[in-house]
Amino acid sequence: MRKKIRTFVACSALLALSACGLGDSGAGDGGETIKIGTLFSVSGAGAKLGDKMRKGAELAVEKVNAEGGIDGKKIEWVFYDPAGDTSTAVQQTNRMLDSDGVELVVGGGGSSGIALAMAPITSGKGIAFIATEGARQIVEPAADHPLTFKTTFNDTVMIEKLIDYWKSKDVTRVAFMPDTSSFGQSAQEELERLAPQAGIEVFTAAFDPAANDLTPQVKRLAGNDPQAFLAWTIQPSGVTFLKNVRSVLSDRDVMVMHGFGFVDDRYMQQAGAAAEDTILVSPKLPIWDKIDGGDQQKAAMESFASSYAAKYGGEQPNVYAGQAYDAMMVAFEALRATGGDPDGAKVAKAIESLDSHMGVTGVFKFSPDDHSGLTVDDVAVVRWDGSRFVPAE
Repeated sequence: MRKKIRTFVACSALLALSACGLGDSGAGDGGETIKIGTLFSVSGAGAKLGDKMRKGAELAVEKVNAEGGIDGKKIEWVFYDPAGDTSTAVQQTNRMLDSDGVELVVGGGGSSGIALAMAPITSGKGIAFIATEGARQIVEPAADHPLTFKTTFNDTVMIEKLIDYWKSKDVTRVAFMPDTSSFGQSAQEELERLAPQAGIEVFTAAFDPAANDLTPQVKRLAGNDPQAFLAWTIQPSGVTFLKNVRSVLSDRDVMVMHGFGFVDDRYMQQAGAAAEDTILVSPKLPIWDKIDGGDQQKAAMESFASSYAAKYGGEQPNVYAGQAYDAMMVAFEALRATGGDPDGAKVAKAIESLDSHMGVTGVFKFSPDDHSGLTVDDVAVVRWDGSRFVPAE
């Protein structure tokens, strides 16, 4: 008799039970499953991003289970919402591994700080961890993180793309405003290391991710007569940045920019007119329908966007949904290579041995020395035209 196992979901107290149930995963033909655990913040300050990450992961789980699972084993998905809180995430990670029997972890809470706190726990228990967060320290150096991978760009790659773009536009003075999170500070280290080598002067003013007024920082940096203003955050304060820069510099011709953590149409819409013509470094996903038909990623991105929209009532995926989907699909490909064995060392070796994985974030080429697997070739420079992202000129 076919046995159905319902996907287990543990939610924060901030969510009603009706809002957090993910429905029947269809897991459990014969009762044998592979249990994968995930943390995404679908409540709290990062709820907008976390919700789409959850949907991207859910889509991947449903897809693989509909195709028969991994060597006949269905995926049983254990989901927790840390609501952006690192201490809560640590407790949930321990619970997943010690009480829920999770064998592989995919997704690090939607925050680099949370992923950095999770990684020693998963590694200490011999569990492979595929993060969906940005800071390079999550996986670098790879020798110190043998069981940890991620499906986002290292900020080094994104900074290199930015520098190339600035050089093409003769930009030599940049005002940089990273937030004080692990994500922002990692980017600050890389920009301040790489920019001088390219002849670009950087003026930096960090800010609290919870800030609701960045006018003082903008005014102070404006005194250096920068040609570009760049913010680096995933928090709603990035909207404040856009409004403050446009207000303070309304009489100046300055390039206004965001890092890849802010590629979300809802943030742009929230900023209104202040977001128009903002330049961002990004995966290609937001502009998949605008890129050349010969691009090797285009078919994968189109398929994902279509499947996501069909499942979620026409809603369009963003880069966060894409990187969560990619993380799950990388996990499944590795599990196929191990014959369905979720042993951490075996999964890690399988990921490192992938020749390449065609994702919607990029073409991943993991190796023993590279646990992110993405390069500058996978990065796009995009512009918000007032209604959507388009290729930047």
